[in-house]
Amino acid sequence: MDPLTVATLAVACFVLYRIINFTVKLFKVALLFEYPLNAEELPSLPFIGHAYLFIGGNEAILNRMNQLGKNYPTWCRISFGNNPVYVMTSPEHLKEILLTPKTIEKNYLYEIMRPWLGDGLITAPASVWEVHRKLIQPSFNSLALKSFVKTFATLSGTLAKKMEQHLDGSEFEVRKYVSLCALDAICATAMGINLKAMETEKCEFDEAVTKLINNMVKRAISPWLYPDFIFNRTQLGTDQRKHIKFIQEFGINVIRQKKATIVRRSDEGVSADNEQDSFGNFAAGPQILIENLLRLSIDNKTLTDEDIRNHVDTMIVAEKTYQELCDIFGENVLHDDSEELQFTMDHLARMTYMERVIKETMRLFPGAPLVGREATDDLELGQCTVRKGTSVMLNIFGVHRNEKYWPDPLKFDPDRFLPERFATQEPYSYLPFSGGRRNCIGSKYAMIFMKIITATILWKYVLTKDKVIPVKDLRLTFDILLRSVDPDTFRIRRRVK
Repeated sequence: MDPLTVATLAVACFVLYRIINFTVKLFKVALLFEYPLNAEELPSLPFIGHAYLFIGGNEAILNRMNQLGKNYPTWCRISFGNNPVYVMTSPEHLKEILLTPKTIEKNYLYEIMRPWLGDGLITAPASVWEVHRKLIQPSFNSLALKSFVKTFATLSGTLAKKMEQHLDGSEFEVRKYVSLCALDAICATAMGINLKAMETEKCEFDEAVTKLINNMVKRAISPWLYPDFIFNRTQLGTDQRKHIKFIQEFGINVIRQKKATIVRRSDEGVSADNEQDSFGNFAAGPQILIENLLRLSIDNKTLTDEDIRNHVDTMIVAEKTYQELCDIFGENVLHDDSEELQFTMDHLARMTYMERVIKETMRLFPGAPLVGREATDDLELGQCTVRKGTSVMLNIFGVHRNEKYWPDPLKFDPDRFLPERFATQEPYSYLPFSGGRRNCIGSKYAMIFMKIITATILWKYVLTKDKVIPVKDLRLTFDILLRSVDPDTFRIRRRVK
């Protein structure tokens, strides 16, 4: 046999061996839900890395990340294209990553959102984030939050009225109503405008944001679309540019109007407290985020209009409970003529059981199930060394549902958050608003809003389900934020007091 034939046969045998070996590993991956692999056994494909693990849409992303957390309860290493990513599911590691200055930068996946959010708090480089966070923080102090309560209560009342059309009827989908209420609240408190999304029941702004987020998730799990020169020539790229243009023009118009208002007030010597707010109310209105930021821009040029628009865009991501409301408000008191609850910060502070219900809901369904960071220096995490420039994904969803830290993790038990019980909880095993220096700036804002919406609905209505689906059977999907695959529905009937 001549040397050329021998060489050809050797190459063919080697290729065949690699094909068989890779096929065996792929078969193991197909059994991933039953057969945990060592991190090094997960086969990586040329160009796409482990992206093939997440084929199947956004639901598959969450399911596979959750399963990776179960199979590798501390950490595992995968890759998207040529980008290595460490998936971390240990509270001890999460604590170190969230607290060390070595991983305060967001990872490359957040670059996908930069055409939209620019240097907003979610996507900004650490140096920019540090400055802007200090500037924005006062807009979320206790005085500012107190000023939002009346707006939240008004919008929650509108939400309840919109739902009345379904009284004593069949189950209806609630997400649309709550989503539009949240959008109205964000626009009112962040931009000072009454968008009236709930009244029209259709909002181009909301639709554009939803489609844009879906596009970004598709790009995040498609490494071949990472290069801009490829992505910009796809339909996804075309759609993204269209949605971003619409959203940014909306923000620019609001900024122009607010700037003109602030200048006019200054010229006329008029106080903002003496003007009507976006709902026609006089007196000291909400401390609108965009107005606070514009003052920084006008007074000392600290922020550009683009900075302001980026931050505003970033803002836009049970019977026992009822008995507690009765204890707080009384059976028939503290109503106005329209039968609406009159909330104060003291009332909200006394809703301790409701707060535990909300916290347990966020444990099982964290809004941001995955958080990305990048190591700017080598980081030692036990037996794992995260090299400089490497990405880490914090598997918050996996930690929240890990039986090691949460006994009977799929059981809904608000009393996990009783002070005496939660005091014994593993630190950093509960991160619904992330943690460390770069945690969510709006966590208290969100809690107040959720309490007011929940209290308003439960004060008026009894909610029921024809069929209660166990937590383990609920289908969830990852659209940057956590969402349910199937519609969230229930029946409502008026509560008889």
